[in-house]
Amino acid sequence: MKKKHKAQAALYYAILIVFVAVALFAMSGYLRRRIMGTYKGAGDAYGEGEQAVW
Repeated sequence: MKKKHKAQAALYYAILIVFVAVALFAMSGYLRRRIMGTYKGAGDAYGEGEQAVW
């Protein structure tokens, strides 16, 4: 009986890990756009919206 509970707990943890991994993967595009938008906003504030020409 105890072995069955251990296996069930391991299954629950595996499902939880998969759920968290899928959620992070689904959010990765949003997070990437958010970070790039922050960098762009900082660059625009520093360069007054102009692109640097080297």
